[in-house]
Amino acid sequence: MSDNGNTSLQRTLGLPDVIALGINGVIGQGIFLLPGLAAARLGPAALSAVLLAGAVSFLIALCFAEVGSRFTSTGGAYVYAREAFGEFVGFEVGWMTCCVAVIAWAALANGLTVVLGHFIPEVASGWAQPVTAISVMAILTGINLVGARQGALLSTVLSVAKLIPLLLFVFVGATQIDATLFTPFAPHGWDALAETTMLVLYAFVGFETLVVPAGEMTNPRKNVPLAMLAVMTLVTLVYACVLAVSIGTLPSLAGHENPVSAAAMGVLGPVGGTLVAAGIVISVFGTNAGAALVSPRRFFAMADRGDLPKFIARVHPRTGVPWVSVVLTFGLAALLTLTGTFKELATLSVIARFVQYIPTCLAAIVLRRQDNEEPDGFRLPFGPTLPMLTIGLCCWLLANTAPNKLLTGLAALAVGVPLYWWRRRSETVSAS
Repeated sequence: MSDNGNTSLQRTLGLPDVIALGINGVIGQGIFLLPGLAAARLGPAALSAVLLAGAVSFLIALCFAEVGSRFTSTGGAYVYAREAFGEFVGFEVGWMTCCVAVIAWAALANGLTVVLGHFIPEVASGWAQPVTAISVMAILTGINLVGARQGALLSTVLSVAKLIPLLLFVFVGATQIDATLFTPFAPHGWDALAETTMLVLYAFVGFETLVVPAGEMTNPRKNVPLAMLAVMTLVTLVYACVLAVSIGTLPSLAGHENPVSAAAMGVLGPVGGTLVAAGIVISVFGTNAGAALVSPRRFFAMADRGDLPKFIARVHPRTGVPWVSVVLTFGLAALLTLTGTFKELATLSVIARFVQYIPTCLAAIVLRRQDNEEPDGFRLPFGPTLPMLTIGLCCWLLANTAPNKLLTGLAALAVGVPLYWWRRRSETVSAS
């Protein structure tokens, strides 16, 4: 199997770095705010939605683990789709992942100013808001221009820091749970299970980012599967425990806008609310740090294979950093932060995530059929059963998504079609 990624990138990311990238990619602001929304739909049965979303995410992660263990180059789902289904499908997947990368980072930078406003109200509004957001993005870009190792070190530190307040809340709160708050378990019935699972699933997305910088990992064929499984196990356990403690300690959980902070204040006193507020800031900042490292690698991977202009794939000879894609990603995300258009475009993430997930699950089947011999990497049990089950669950969740969000995502896919043909035509003209 071909794996013709750029070999000039420096392999400096070890297993702990990759796990930290996954944690930063997944655990963001959602876990602090989601319990109230989920409980409003299902009551204590929201725990079932969290476990179901975790199971779906884990199955998708297993497919990423098998396919990712076959590759050593940068790109993630884009590379897998290109290898399994050809250039056009690969381009469409890569195009959507690039769109989501830029939009998500802009949204995260904006979100950081909002949560930071709890401590410094001035940065959450007026001219200070975009200045603060872009300044943070510029600092993170500068760190990543020095080298992937430096960016990964920051990501590792922040991934540990964001877990501390969550784990403290879980361990102390578990001793104060009131079991009567779990009854009735499903006061509104189960009709909203799919809708709530789809809502909760957004707190799990982002795990796919850890496979993107494979070209800068040491032993990616081993470390990608290990990191993927470790991250999803940890995240599912943390989410389920946080929701269980929130249900058992906060009677007014349903519909609460900042439920974990409120529950922490009840469990730990006033210091608890401040601690969780600080945890939210660290968590969102950590997700920004992960986005600053991973997002540019999506542009690099596409340019490295000719799907974007080649100059975007330039690597600095001393640092080994794809510096053009780093600067390009910063510029595009900063522009969206200034204009605010990312708020309207954020609905792209609904379908764009599945544009990565479903082709990767299919690739697990297709690439296995192409094997001439037993591969050395991770291999799913039960043949194509698990990938097909995962695809079915993804389709079930998409069927319970608002139609306007699906149409917006499909429109973005459609925009990629003329871009693909324009790029191929440009290559033909250049060759002539």
